[in-house]
Amino acid sequence: MADTRFIGRREYFGSLFYDVERGDYIPFDWDATYMFELSNELSLDDVMEKVKGRISRESFMTFIQLCQSIELFDQNKKFAGKFLPFLPVKDRLSAPLRVHLQLTNQCELNCKHCSQDTRDELPDELNMAELIKLIDELASIGVYDLTIGGGDPFLKEKELIKVVEHAVQKRMSVYISCTGLFIGRVTAKKLSEYPIKGFRISFDGSTEKSFDYQRGKGTYRRVVRSIKTLRELFNCPITLHSVIMSSNQTEILTLLRSVQKFECNQWSVDFVKPVGQALQNRNILLNDKEIRESFRTIKKLQQYSSTPIILRHFPYQARGNRIYKGFGCAASNLNCWIASNGIVYPCSFLRNFAAGSIREYPLRDIWIFSANLQLIRSLQGNDTCRECSHLSACRGGCRARAVGASGTGNMEAIDPGCFIQIKDEGEDQGFIRR
Repeated sequence: MADTRFIGRREYFGSLFYDVERGDYIPFDWDATYMFELSNELSLDDVMEKVKGRISRESFMTFIQLCQSIELFDQNKKFAGKFLPFLPVKDRLSAPLRVHLQLTNQCELNCKHCSQDTRDELPDELNMAELIKLIDELASIGVYDLTIGGGDPFLKEKELIKVVEHAVQKRMSVYISCTGLFIGRVTAKKLSEYPIKGFRISFDGSTEKSFDYQRGKGTYRRVVRSIKTLRELFNCPITLHSVIMSSNQTEILTLLRSVQKFECNQWSVDFVKPVGQALQNRNILLNDKEIRESFRTIKKLQQYSSTPIILRHFPYQARGNRIYKGFGCAASNLNCWIASNGIVYPCSFLRNFAAGSIREYPLRDIWIFSANLQLIRSLQGNDTCRECSHLSACRGGCRARAVGASGTGNMEAIDPGCFIQIKDEGEDQGFIRR
Protein backbone atom coordinates (compact mmCIF):
# COMPACT_ATOMS: atom_id res chain seq x y z
CA MET A 1 0.00 0.00 0.00
CA ALA A 2 3.00 2.25 -0.41
CA ASP A 3 1.31 4.38 -3.06
CA THR A 4 -2.24 4.26 -1.72
CA ARG A 5 -3.59 7.52 -0.35
CA PHE A 6 -6.58 6.04 1.51
CA ILE A 7 -5.99 3.05 3.77
CA GLY A 8 -9.09 1.50 5.34
CA ARG A 9 -9.91 -0.50 8.46
CA ARG A 10 -13.17 -2.42 8.77
CA GLU A 11 -14.82 -1.38 12.04
CA TYR A 12 -17.99 -2.31 13.95
CA PHE A 13 -19.79 0.77 12.55
CA GLY A 14 -18.53 0.31 8.98
CA SER A 15 -15.03 1.45 8.13
CA LEU A 16 -12.39 4.02 8.91
CA PHE A 17 -10.08 5.38 6.22
CA TYR A 18 -6.87 7.21 6.84
CA ASP A 19 -6.07 9.96 4.34
CA VAL A 20 -2.29 9.88 4.14
CA GLU A 21 -2.01 13.27 2.44
CA ARG A 22 -4.23 15.14 4.90
CA GLY A 23 -3.24 13.13 7.95
CA ASP A 24 -6.81 12.48 9.03
CA TYR A 25 -9.22 9.60 9.66
CA ILE A 26 -12.60 9.52 7.89
CA PRO A 27 -15.38 7.24 9.27
CA PHE A 28 -18.01 5.62 7.03
CA ASP A 29 -21.11 3.57 7.84
CA TRP A 30 -21.83 0.03 6.67
CA ASP A 31 -23.69 1.08 3.53
CA ALA A 32 -20.70 3.15 2.36
CA THR A 33 -18.30 0.35 3.31
CA TYR A 34 -20.33 -2.18 1.33
CA MET A 35 -20.21 0.10 -1.71
CA PHE A 36 -16.44 0.50 -1.37
CA GLU A 37 -15.95 -3.25 -1.25
CA LEU A 38 -18.21 -3.84 -4.26
CA SER A 39 -16.40 -1.08 -6.18
CA ASN A 40 -13.19 -3.09 -6.13
CA GLU A 41 -14.74 -5.60 -8.53
CA LEU A 42 -17.89 -4.07 -10.08
CA SER A 43 -18.73 -1.02 -12.15
CA LEU A 44 -20.65 1.78 -10.43
CA ASP A 45 -23.78 0.83 -12.36
CA ASP A 46 -23.54 -2.70 -10.98
CA VAL A 47 -22.85 -1.38 -7.48
CA MET A 48 -25.90 0.86 -7.67
CA GLU A 49 -28.00 -2.10 -8.75
CA LYS A 50 -26.80 -4.03 -5.68
CA VAL A 51 -27.75 -1.28 -3.21
CA LYS A 52 -30.85 0.17 -4.85
CA GLY A 53 -33.11 -1.40 -2.22
CA ARG A 54 -31.36 0.60 0.50
CA ILE A 55 -30.13 3.75 -1.22
CA SER A 56 -31.84 5.93 -3.81
CA ARG A 57 -30.08 6.71 -7.08
CA GLU A 58 -29.89 10.38 -6.14
CA SER A 59 -28.26 9.62 -2.78
CA PHE A 60 -25.91 7.14 -4.41
CA MET A 61 -24.68 9.65 -7.00
CA THR A 62 -24.35 12.40 -4.40
CA PHE A 63 -22.21 10.10 -2.26
CA ILE A 64 -19.98 9.18 -5.23
CA GLN A 65 -19.53 12.88 -6.05
CA LEU A 66 -18.57 13.63 -2.46
CA CYS A 67 -16.03 10.81 -2.55
CA GLN A 68 -14.67 12.14 -5.82
CA SER A 69 -14.27 15.59 -4.25
CA ILE A 70 -11.82 14.13 -1.70
CA GLU A 71 -10.35 11.77 -4.34
CA LEU A 72 -11.54 8.59 -2.66
CA PHE A 73 -12.97 7.85 -6.11
CA ASP A 74 -10.85 8.93 -9.06
CA GLN A 75 -12.08 10.81 -12.11
CA ASN A 76 -12.98 7.50 -13.74
CA LYS A 77 -15.15 6.74 -10.69
CA LYS A 78 -12.83 3.98 -9.57
CA PHE A 79 -12.42 3.37 -5.86
CA ALA A 80 -8.97 4.63 -4.79
CA GLY A 81 -8.80 3.11 -1.31
CA LYS A 82 -7.39 -0.16 0.01
CA PHE A 83 -8.60 -2.21 2.98
CA LEU A 84 -6.29 -3.76 5.53
CA PRO A 85 -6.86 -7.53 5.90
CA PHE A 86 -8.60 -7.48 9.30
CA LEU A 87 -12.16 -8.21 10.33
CA PRO A 88 -14.05 -5.72 12.51
CA VAL A 89 -14.25 -6.21 16.28
CA LYS A 90 -17.59 -6.10 18.07
CA ASP A 91 -18.38 -2.77 19.78
CA ARG A 92 -14.85 -1.38 19.76
CA LEU A 93 -12.22 -0.16 17.33
CA SER A 94 -9.95 -2.85 15.92
CA ALA A 95 -6.89 -0.78 16.84
CA PRO A 96 -6.23 2.64 18.37
CA LEU A 97 -6.35 5.78 16.27
CA ARG A 98 -3.40 7.41 17.98
CA VAL A 99 -0.52 5.95 19.95
CA HIS A 100 1.46 8.06 22.39
CA LEU A 101 4.96 6.57 22.55
CA GLN A 102 7.18 7.41 25.50
CA LEU A 103 10.60 7.24 23.87
CA THR A 104 12.32 7.49 27.24
CA ASN A 105 11.34 8.03 30.85
CA GLN A 106 14.39 10.23 31.34
CA CYS A 107 14.01 13.92 32.19
CA GLU A 108 16.45 16.23 33.95
CA LEU A 109 13.81 18.51 35.44
CA ASN A 110 12.18 18.34 38.84
CA CYS A 111 8.65 19.59 38.17
CA LYS A 112 6.29 19.39 41.13
CA HIS A 113 3.35 18.48 38.90
CA CYS A 114 5.04 15.78 36.80
CA SER A 115 2.84 12.73 36.18
CA GLN A 116 5.85 10.41 36.44
CA ASP A 117 7.00 8.81 39.68
CA THR A 118 10.62 8.85 38.57
CA ARG A 119 12.57 10.87 36.02
CA ASP A 120 15.36 8.36 35.44
CA GLU A 121 15.86 6.30 32.32
CA LEU A 122 14.29 2.90 32.91
CA PRO A 123 16.71 -0.05 32.87
CA ASP A 124 14.62 -1.97 30.34
CA GLU A 125 13.63 0.68 27.79
CA LEU A 126 12.85 -0.43 24.23
CA ASN A 127 15.90 -0.71 22.03
CA MET A 128 16.11 0.55 18.45
CA ALA A 129 15.15 -2.79 16.90
CA GLU A 130 12.08 -3.01 19.13
CA LEU A 131 11.07 0.56 18.29
CA ILE A 132 11.33 -0.12 14.55
CA LYS A 133 9.30 -3.30 14.97
CA LEU A 134 6.62 -1.33 16.83
CA ILE A 135 6.40 1.28 14.06
CA ASP A 136 6.04 -1.50 11.49
CA GLU A 137 3.22 -3.04 13.50
CA LEU A 138 1.41 0.27 13.91
CA ALA A 139 1.39 0.81 10.16
CA SER A 140 0.27 -2.78 9.52
CA ILE A 141 -2.84 -2.42 11.75
CA GLY A 142 -3.82 1.04 10.52
CA VAL A 143 -2.43 3.28 13.29
CA TYR A 144 -1.09 6.30 11.44
CA ASP A 145 -1.17 8.96 14.15
CA LEU A 146 1.93 8.86 16.38
CA THR A 147 2.91 11.22 19.18
CA ILE A 148 6.44 10.82 20.51
CA GLY A 149 7.09 12.05 24.02
CA GLY A 150 8.88 11.29 27.26
CA GLY A 151 10.34 12.17 29.78
CA ASP A 152 11.88 14.23 27.03
CA PRO A 153 12.50 12.47 23.69
CA PHE A 154 15.32 14.88 22.82
CA LEU A 155 17.43 13.25 25.52
CA LYS A 156 17.56 10.26 23.15
CA GLU A 157 18.15 12.26 20.01
CA LYS A 158 19.65 9.44 17.90
CA GLU A 159 16.69 7.17 18.62
CA LEU A 160 14.28 10.06 18.07
CA ILE A 161 15.62 10.81 14.61
CA LYS A 162 15.54 7.13 13.58
CA VAL A 163 11.98 6.61 14.90
CA VAL A 164 10.76 9.74 13.11
CA GLU A 165 12.50 8.70 9.89
CA HIS A 166 10.98 5.22 9.96
CA ALA A 167 7.50 6.45 10.91
CA VAL A 168 7.55 8.96 8.05
CA GLN A 169 8.64 6.21 5.67
CA LYS A 170 5.55 4.31 6.84
CA ARG A 171 3.53 7.45 5.97
CA MET A 172 2.53 8.16 9.55
CA SER A 173 1.65 11.57 10.97
CA VAL A 174 4.29 12.30 13.61
CA TYR A 175 3.94 14.77 16.47
CA ILE A 176 6.60 15.48 19.09
CA SER A 177 5.79 16.43 22.67
CA CYS A 178 8.68 17.69 24.80
CA THR A 179 9.84 20.10 27.48
CA GLY A 180 11.61 22.33 24.97
CA LEU A 181 14.76 22.32 27.11
CA PHE A 182 16.93 19.87 25.22
CA ILE A 183 16.31 20.81 21.58
CA GLY A 184 19.77 21.18 20.10
CA ARG A 185 20.01 23.04 16.83
CA VAL A 186 21.90 20.21 15.11
CA THR A 187 19.21 17.68 16.02
CA ALA A 188 16.45 20.12 15.08
CA LYS A 189 18.00 20.64 11.64
CA LYS A 190 18.16 16.88 11.07
CA LEU A 191 14.50 16.52 12.11
CA SER A 192 13.51 19.39 9.79
CA GLU A 193 14.26 17.07 6.87
CA TYR A 194 11.07 15.16 7.76
CA PRO A 195 7.44 16.36 7.58
CA ILE A 196 6.77 16.68 11.33
CA LYS A 197 3.08 17.44 11.86
CA GLY A 198 3.56 19.52 14.99
CA PHE A 199 5.40 20.17 18.24
CA ARG A 200 3.93 20.50 21.71
CA ILE A 201 6.10 22.40 24.19
CA SER A 202 5.41 22.44 27.93
CA PHE A 203 4.95 26.02 29.16
CA ASP A 204 3.70 26.50 32.71
CA GLY A 205 4.72 30.05 33.64
CA SER A 206 4.11 33.33 31.82
CA THR A 207 7.17 35.10 33.27
CA GLU A 208 10.75 34.00 33.75
CA LYS A 209 10.31 33.97 37.53
CA SER A 210 7.11 31.93 37.41
CA PHE A 211 8.40 29.49 34.76
CA ASP A 212 11.67 28.87 36.58
CA TYR A 213 9.74 28.28 39.79
CA GLN A 214 7.71 25.54 38.09
CA ARG A 215 10.55 23.86 36.18
CA GLY A 216 13.92 25.02 37.51
CA LYS A 217 16.32 27.95 37.32
CA GLY A 218 17.24 29.02 33.79
CA THR A 219 14.57 26.93 32.07
CA TYR A 220 12.49 29.85 30.75
CA ARG A 221 15.22 31.28 28.55
CA ARG A 222 16.15 27.86 27.21
CA VAL A 223 12.56 27.11 26.21
CA VAL A 224 12.12 30.51 24.57
CA ARG A 225 15.29 29.88 22.56
CA SER A 226 13.97 26.46 21.50
CA ILE A 227 10.64 27.93 20.39
CA LYS A 228 12.48 30.40 18.17
CA THR A 229 14.58 27.56 16.72
CA LEU A 230 11.50 25.51 15.89
CA ARG A 231 9.74 28.47 14.29
CA GLU A 232 12.79 29.11 12.15
CA LEU A 233 13.36 25.52 10.99
CA PHE A 234 9.88 23.98 10.78
CA ASN A 235 6.76 24.86 8.86
CA CYS A 236 4.35 23.10 11.21
CA PRO A 237 2.10 24.07 14.15
CA ILE A 238 3.78 24.76 17.47
CA THR A 239 1.54 24.32 20.50
CA LEU A 240 2.37 25.61 23.96
CA HIS A 241 0.89 23.32 26.59
CA SER A 242 0.14 24.60 30.09
CA VAL A 243 -0.80 22.64 33.19
CA ILE A 244 -2.87 24.85 35.47
CA MET A 245 -2.20 24.45 39.20
CA SER A 246 -2.35 26.58 42.35
CA SER A 247 1.03 28.18 41.63
CA ASN A 248 0.05 29.55 38.20
CA GLN A 249 -3.75 29.73 38.37
CA THR A 250 -3.67 33.54 38.34
CA GLU A 251 -1.62 33.56 35.10
CA ILE A 252 -4.25 32.22 32.72
CA LEU A 253 -4.53 35.45 30.71
CA THR A 254 -0.79 36.11 30.68
CA LEU A 255 -0.06 32.52 29.61
CA LEU A 256 -2.28 33.09 26.58
CA ARG A 257 -0.43 36.33 25.88
CA SER A 258 2.85 34.39 25.98
CA VAL A 259 1.54 32.04 23.29
CA GLN A 260 0.73 35.07 21.16
CA LYS A 261 4.01 36.80 21.97
CA PHE A 262 6.05 33.85 20.75
CA GLU A 263 3.82 33.49 17.67
CA CYS A 264 2.83 29.93 18.45
CA ASN A 265 -0.14 28.39 16.69
CA GLN A 266 -2.30 27.33 19.61
CA TRP A 267 -2.54 27.01 23.37
CA SER A 268 -3.32 23.63 24.94
CA VAL A 269 -4.55 23.62 28.54
CA ASP A 270 -4.96 20.90 31.12
CA PHE A 271 -5.20 20.82 34.92
CA VAL A 272 -2.80 19.14 37.29
CA LYS A 273 -3.89 15.61 38.14
CA PRO A 274 -3.22 13.80 41.44
CA VAL A 275 -0.68 11.37 39.98
CA GLY A 276 3.08 11.02 40.03
CA GLN A 277 4.98 13.86 41.70
CA ALA A 278 1.78 15.82 42.30
CA LEU A 279 0.86 13.27 44.97
CA GLN A 280 3.96 14.38 46.87
CA ASN A 281 3.17 18.07 46.32
CA ARG A 282 -0.54 18.24 47.05
CA ASN A 283 -0.40 21.97 47.71
CA ILE A 284 -0.33 22.53 43.94
CA LEU A 285 -3.60 20.62 43.37
CA LEU A 286 -6.74 22.62 42.67
CA ASN A 287 -10.02 21.84 44.38
CA ASP A 288 -13.14 21.21 42.30
CA LYS A 289 -14.36 24.79 42.54
CA GLU A 290 -10.98 26.21 41.48
CA ILE A 291 -10.92 23.88 38.48
CA ARG A 292 -14.36 25.04 37.36
CA GLU A 293 -13.54 28.72 37.93
CA SER A 294 -10.41 28.39 35.80
CA PHE A 295 -12.33 26.42 33.20
CA ARG A 296 -14.93 29.20 32.91
CA THR A 297 -12.22 31.81 32.51
CA ILE A 298 -10.57 29.84 29.71
CA LYS A 299 -13.93 29.20 28.01
CA LYS A 300 -14.55 32.96 27.94
CA LEU A 301 -11.10 33.55 26.47
CA GLN A 302 -11.89 31.00 23.76
CA GLN A 303 -14.71 33.19 22.54
CA TYR A 304 -12.51 36.22 21.93
CA SER A 305 -9.00 34.92 21.33
CA SER A 306 -7.58 34.88 17.82
CA THR A 307 -5.28 32.09 19.03
CA PRO A 308 -7.00 28.68 19.18
CA ILE A 309 -7.32 27.33 22.72
CA ILE A 310 -7.60 23.58 23.26
CA LEU A 311 -9.09 22.40 26.55
CA ARG A 312 -7.80 18.87 26.93
CA HIS A 313 -9.87 16.04 28.42
CA PHE A 314 -12.75 18.25 29.53
CA PRO A 315 -16.46 17.42 29.60
CA TYR A 316 -19.18 19.34 27.80
CA GLN A 317 -17.28 20.09 24.61
CA ALA A 318 -18.22 19.63 20.98
CA ARG A 319 -15.69 17.06 19.74
CA GLY A 320 -17.27 15.99 16.46
CA ASN A 321 -18.43 12.45 15.78
CA ARG A 322 -17.58 9.91 18.47
CA ILE A 323 -16.68 6.60 16.93
CA TYR A 324 -16.73 4.58 20.12
CA LYS A 325 -19.45 3.45 22.47
CA GLY A 326 -19.83 3.75 26.19
CA PHE A 327 -18.87 6.13 28.97
CA GLY A 328 -15.47 7.73 29.31
CA CYS A 329 -12.76 9.64 27.48
CA ALA A 330 -10.49 8.65 24.60
CA ALA A 331 -8.21 6.54 26.81
CA SER A 332 -8.55 2.87 25.73
CA ASN A 333 -11.37 3.87 23.37
CA LEU A 334 -9.43 5.85 20.77
CA ASN A 335 -5.89 6.13 22.09
CA CYS A 336 -3.32 4.32 24.18
CA TRP A 337 0.04 5.14 25.72
CA ILE A 338 3.11 2.91 25.40
CA ALA A 339 5.72 3.41 28.11
CA SER A 340 9.41 3.35 27.27
CA ASN A 341 9.67 -0.25 28.54
CA GLY A 342 6.90 -1.45 26.21
CA ILE A 343 4.03 -1.61 28.70
CA VAL A 344 0.71 -0.43 27.23
CA TYR A 345 -1.64 1.78 29.28
CA PRO A 346 -4.95 3.52 28.50
CA CYS A 347 -3.15 6.86 28.92
CA SER A 348 -0.16 8.29 30.76
CA PHE A 349 -2.34 9.23 33.76
CA LEU A 350 -3.93 5.80 34.29
CA ARG A 351 -0.84 3.82 35.19
CA ASN A 352 -2.67 1.49 37.54
CA PHE A 353 -4.30 -0.13 34.49
CA ALA A 354 -1.43 -1.84 32.67
CA ALA A 355 -2.76 -3.66 29.61
CA GLY A 356 0.20 -5.80 28.58
CA SER A 357 3.69 -5.64 27.10
CA ILE A 358 4.43 -5.33 23.38
CA ARG A 359 7.44 -7.55 24.08
CA GLU A 360 5.05 -10.39 24.86
CA TYR A 361 1.99 -9.74 22.66
CA PRO A 362 1.13 -7.87 19.46
CA LEU A 363 -0.32 -4.43 20.16
CA ARG A 364 -3.55 -5.31 18.33
CA ASP A 365 -4.10 -8.31 20.64
CA ILE A 366 -3.45 -6.15 23.69
CA TRP A 367 -5.86 -3.53 22.39
CA ILE A 368 -8.65 -6.03 21.74
CA PHE A 369 -8.27 -8.49 24.61
CA SER A 370 -6.72 -6.65 27.57
CA ALA A 371 -8.93 -6.98 30.65
CA ASN A 372 -8.00 -3.50 31.90
CA LEU A 373 -8.80 -1.84 28.58
CA GLN A 374 -12.09 -3.73 28.41
CA LEU A 375 -12.86 -2.66 31.97
CA ILE A 376 -12.61 1.00 31.00
CA ARG A 377 -14.67 0.46 27.86
CA SER A 378 -17.42 -1.19 29.91
CA LEU A 379 -17.93 1.76 32.27
CA GLN A 380 -21.59 2.69 32.69
CA GLY A 381 -21.11 6.07 34.34
CA ASN A 382 -22.74 7.58 37.38
CA ASP A 383 -26.42 8.41 37.82
CA THR A 384 -25.82 12.13 37.35
CA CYS A 385 -24.00 11.73 34.04
CA ARG A 386 -26.45 9.15 32.71
CA GLU A 387 -29.33 11.59 33.19
CA CYS A 388 -27.48 14.52 31.58
CA SER A 389 -28.57 15.61 28.10
CA HIS A 390 -24.94 16.27 27.12
CA LEU A 391 -23.71 12.72 27.77
CA SER A 392 -23.73 11.61 24.13
CA ALA A 393 -21.18 14.30 23.25
CA CYS A 394 -19.40 14.63 26.58
CA ARG A 395 -18.99 10.98 27.64
CA GLY A 396 -18.21 12.13 31.18
CA GLY A 397 -14.84 13.79 30.67
CA CYS A 398 -11.44 12.68 31.97
CA ARG A 399 -11.44 9.41 33.90
CA ALA A 400 -8.01 10.03 35.45
CA ARG A 401 -9.23 13.29 36.97
CA ALA A 402 -12.42 11.61 38.17
CA VAL A 403 -10.42 8.84 39.85
CA GLY A 404 -8.26 11.35 41.66
CA ALA A 405 -11.16 13.55 42.71
CA SER A 406 -13.26 10.69 44.06
CA GLY A 407 -10.57 9.72 46.57
CA THR A 408 -11.76 6.12 46.23
CA GLY A 409 -10.41 5.19 42.82
CA ASN A 410 -13.92 5.28 41.37
CA MET A 411 -13.57 5.22 37.57
CA GLU A 412 -17.21 6.21 37.12
CA ALA A 413 -17.18 9.30 39.35
CA ILE A 414 -18.14 12.75 38.08
CA ASP A 415 -15.29 14.68 36.49
CA PRO A 416 -14.65 17.67 38.84
CA GLY A 417 -14.36 19.88 35.76
CA CYS A 418 -18.07 19.48 35.05
CA PHE A 419 -19.81 22.76 35.77
CA ILE A 420 -23.16 21.56 34.44
CA GLN A 421 -24.10 19.09 37.15
CA ILE A 422 -21.80 20.21 39.98
CA LYS A 423 -22.82 23.61 41.29
CA ASP A 424 -21.03 25.60 43.95
CA GLU A 425 -23.09 27.59 46.41
CA GLY A 426 -23.61 31.14 45.20
CA GLU A 427 -21.59 30.73 41.99
CA ASP A 428 -22.57 32.30 38.68
CA GLN A 429 -24.80 29.88 36.76
CA GLY A 430 -24.46 31.70 33.45
CA PHE A 431 -22.88 28.71 31.71
CA ILE A 432 -25.37 26.17 33.02
CA ARG A 433 -27.49 24.47 30.35
CA ARG A 434 -30.44 22.25 31.08
